[in-house]
Amino acid sequence: MDLKSLLNKEQYEGAITVEGPVLILAGAGSGKTRVLTHRMAHMIEDLNIFPYKILAITFTNKAAKEMQERVQALIGDKANDMWISTFHSTCVRILRREIEKLGYKKNFTIYDGTDQKTLIKECIKILNINDKEITEQEIIGKISKAKDNMQSADSYYREHEDNFREKKIAEVYRMYQKRLKENNALDFDDLICKTVELFKKDQETLEFYQRKFQYIMVDEYQDTNGAQYELVTLLAAKHRNICVVGDDDQCLVEGTLISTESGTKKIEELNSNDMVKVASGNGETTILPINDISKREYNNEVVKITTTNGKVIKATPNHLTFGKVALEEDRYYVYLMYKKGLGYRIGQTSSIRSRENRKASGLAVRLNGEQADKIWIIKVCNSKEDATYYEQYYSVKYGIPTIVFNARGRKITLSQEKINKMFEEINTLDAAEKLMNDEYLYKEYPHHLCNAVIRGNSIRKRVNISFFAGKKSMQRGLYSHRIGLNSSGDESRAKFVEAGFNVRNGERNTYRVETERALYDEAEEFTRSLVAVEDFEILRKAKLSVDKSFMFMPIGSLKTGMIIAINNNGVIEEEKIVSVERELYSGFVYDLNIDNARNYIANDIVVHNCIYQWRGADIKNILGFEKDYPDAKVIKLEQNYRSKANILNAANVVIVNNANRKSKVLRTEQECGSKIKVYRAYSDGDEGTFVANQIEKIKKEQNKQYKDFAILYRTNAQSRIFEESLRRAAIAYKIVGGTKFYDRKEIKDMLSYLKVLVNPSDSIALRRIINVPKRGIGDATIQKVLDFAESYELPLWDALSEVRTIPTLTARNCAGIEKFMELMENLMVISETVPVSHLIETILEDTGYIRELEASKQIEDKSRIENLKELVSDAVDFEKNYEKEKEAGSSEFDINKTQLEAYLEKVSLVQDTDKLEDEEDENGSVVLMTIHSAKGLEFPVVFMVGMENGIFPGQASFNSDAEMEESRRLCYVGITRAKENLFMTSAEVRRVFGRTVAYPQSDFISEIKPELREYVTITGDSKDVTTASGAGTVNGRFKPSYSNPHSLRSNYGTFENRNFGGVNNSGSISNKASSTSTMTVAEATIGRKVKHDKFGEGTIITVADVNGDKKLTIAFNQQGVKMLMLSMAKLELL
Repeated sequence: MDLKSLLNKEQYEGAITVEGPVLILAGAGSGKTRVLTHRMAHMIEDLNIFPYKILAITFTNKAAKEMQERVQALIGDKANDMWISTFHSTCVRILRREIEKLGYKKNFTIYDGTDQKTLIKECIKILNINDKEITEQEIIGKISKAKDNMQSADSYYREHEDNFREKKIAEVYRMYQKRLKENNALDFDDLICKTVELFKKDQETLEFYQRKFQYIMVDEYQDTNGAQYELVTLLAAKHRNICVVGDDDQCLVEGTLISTESGTKKIEELNSNDMVKVASGNGETTILPINDISKREYNNEVVKITTTNGKVIKATPNHLTFGKVALEEDRYYVYLMYKKGLGYRIGQTSSIRSRENRKASGLAVRLNGEQADKIWIIKVCNSKEDATYYEQYYSVKYGIPTIVFNARGRKITLSQEKINKMFEEINTLDAAEKLMNDEYLYKEYPHHLCNAVIRGNSIRKRVNISFFAGKKSMQRGLYSHRIGLNSSGDESRAKFVEAGFNVRNGERNTYRVETERALYDEAEEFTRSLVAVEDFEILRKAKLSVDKSFMFMPIGSLKTGMIIAINNNGVIEEEKIVSVERELYSGFVYDLNIDNARNYIANDIVVHNCIYQWRGADIKNILGFEKDYPDAKVIKLEQNYRSKANILNAANVVIVNNANRKSKVLRTEQECGSKIKVYRAYSDGDEGTFVANQIEKIKKEQNKQYKDFAILYRTNAQSRIFEESLRRAAIAYKIVGGTKFYDRKEIKDMLSYLKVLVNPSDSIALRRIINVPKRGIGDATIQKVLDFAESYELPLWDALSEVRTIPTLTARNCAGIEKFMELMENLMVISETVPVSHLIETILEDTGYIRELEASKQIEDKSRIENLKELVSDAVDFEKNYEKEKEAGSSEFDINKTQLEAYLEKVSLVQDTDKLEDEEDENGSVVLMTIHSAKGLEFPVVFMVGMENGIFPGQASFNSDAEMEESRRLCYVGITRAKENLFMTSAEVRRVFGRTVAYPQSDFISEIKPELREYVTITGDSKDVTTASGAGTVNGRFKPSYSNPHSLRSNYGTFENRNFGGVNNSGSISNKASSTSTMTVAEATIGRKVKHDKFGEGTIITVADVNGDKKLTIAFNQQGVKMLMLSMAKLELL
């Protein structure tokens, strides 16, 4: 087998390292199972190891079956001779053959939870124990825990004989085990315990299985308990060829606030037995103690979830929580669909589809229409265009078809036979696994499943478990849990009857098994015992709020628009997700173990208790593997193959500046590639022009297409400058994860106000703004005015002016409209005398529009404020050009138009251009998006723009180490989006809310080693800083060559090394060149770099004449903005 072409470097190493102990560690989505399956195939096919000498252990029958099928797909029927099974199945096979050596018969019975409870009750009764004081469930829990730790009944008795209560439990344990043996029965815990006991008691039997299983592999090793650990240790002791694959990270980050009995407390400050708040079902909460706390170091990505009301949680991608897909208008999903027997396909659908005159889930309609089994959301999009883009993007990137599974009833060219052939010839299983790994999707946690059915060729069997959906226990404060199975077939039914389950008749020749369990673990155990009889899928839901059930879902699989369970003053409610982000995290992560509820409330969000997996999993097993096997080879799946070496090196040296980060780096086998190109523009407009010019240049010289370029910025408000530059250069572009600047709601609102001021007869614009922001003029009131206007053939504006004559309106209706009309008439007066930028600011203030956004807690409203500030800057830019054209007497300047009319005309022309550009050519479009939106994507050429302190990182980052680390992680993400070329650009001055501001170049750029980056000129060419004509040395250090032609730091180099006085024969800089001078009046211009004795270095951002002197506004790098008089300041040029 050519494993090198099938696996990446670390996966390959894990697959070929067969001899000796191996620990493979990785987070979610790194191909752990893929390593195991290819490892087994390699051992059998390439190393000629007999299949029966291999034991592979998983935690579920389904996982074992899937692993068997995948190995079989690689090497054929030889895979059937391997033992690939669960711990319990493995032990049952051994015990059926060997248990007589322990005094049992081979036909022993396996007791389920109900049988176990019945027997415990009998023991309690015989021993005259008051079941009110010591409950049967407490006894069962203590016995189970003892067995997990391989503690016998006699040992437990000896340990607790001085404790009256524990001694009573020990007596029950003793009698229980005695009665089990009398009944020739084992409970679930006994299956593993008795196998370990057998191996310890009978050395010959142990040696037989040690010889038989010379190679042992364990998946999900982090979930093993004490008994499972001992079993594996015994079997591997002779040959020591043990390979364990695990993920020790299902946790929440440090600083997460946990709801406790006495308020919130940081997760790292909690102790065992502290009382915490848990969701108990049906919208209620209760208080339960912490049993265990997990703490470990973590250096990888975490997922950050933000809700509508600003609730935020950060966790490892695989940490479970509770979520569900909501039906949303104007939302589109790009999905991954699975159909048994065919494989996977990619498609798109709207969130809501019409079905029999009612609204239905688009995912459900698609899934049922193709009689498929499961579906996962890959991407949530705001438009059909974006959904189409991403559908093709993911299909091409991963090699997964978009063709439907089922041709029946569809007008498509391909026949069903051809469709089947396509899925036979394309390996969609491995491709889908890679996609799932990249997108944090999990096979066992789809976003939607088809209903259970056995009809024709469609066979889907399911056990439904609804946690907290039953009756309430007043004693525990928790609701019980319902389990249901409904299927058909006499043979299948007979299996469940034989296994001892209470099977009832269902409708239409079906059968059902239904029950209710008081305790969470008991419900889980009963469900797994059902699945052990026949291969059924388990669908887990939790009825956490009053009316709704939530699916179990990894945090990494949550998407914007989905609903999660939140705590609102002790009541569990629903709340929508507004953003999902990935961040790099380096530090400790934590999880809590809460018996009976298996959940807790973190940052007011209900999360699952993940360190509990099944039968008392002990994380110490995986953490202590290297102590057990000092010669173990540890393999971490951490390689990145996307980017060139220089780009990854730059990302690594930036992220390493985050505190407490362990040394873990991304690597690549690709060549170094070109250096990161750094460009410092004079203004934001020049920055936009540079980016557009470079796109055209690289496209031409390197034969690229527009779709190969991406412009990444910190916030959507930054897009306007680049949209305008691309339009001027006739470059097709699209905004992904957002809308074009002038199409954004808040921008359209403001433009509508301006349109009404120019043209009150514009009823469309007028209707848009009449109740924005809300001023009590509802749709019913507006309709009455419209009816009146239509009756008397009046424009809407005129009808609004005569509201007192409209008989259908109340006095309250009229008062609201009159107040609005008074506001608009005042604005009309103002519009005749002030510039457009001031007019927009006035509208924002006088209407209360900006106050409403500032008061909102919604994340998107913060973005709206930034966009409105950018609109003011846009108007200021327009005003400058307007005045220039007016002074120059340009032939295009229309003296009959007001400035406001000219501005609206300009915007209208821009919007028309946008519509034309929406039709892409074969070169595609340049993609503009925020860095957040770019996560998971990659492009050959990336421009990271606005790289300035104050923008990226933002001002808040300088006041908080945590904020700075977050910004640095985001920078890391942006850098690693580039596959071949990366540009990082900034501007010395830019407009923010119409004001000129100056920010220094981002500290993140200076964190990149000089050998990895180069400063470029406006043409994109690098500047050799070692030559006299460019830049020289000052104090033994090279200074960068800036490309801003307007700045003193221009292509000529810095002031000190500019060749004003010439360069002497030795190459040193003359005294004249290196000296500084006091600034003159003529030199005091915007953009100049200066130095002040007290405030340090800064940039002049405004200059004003005051009584023959110059009043300068200077943005100092360290001291902020200061106003100084030139004659008094003693400024030096830089």
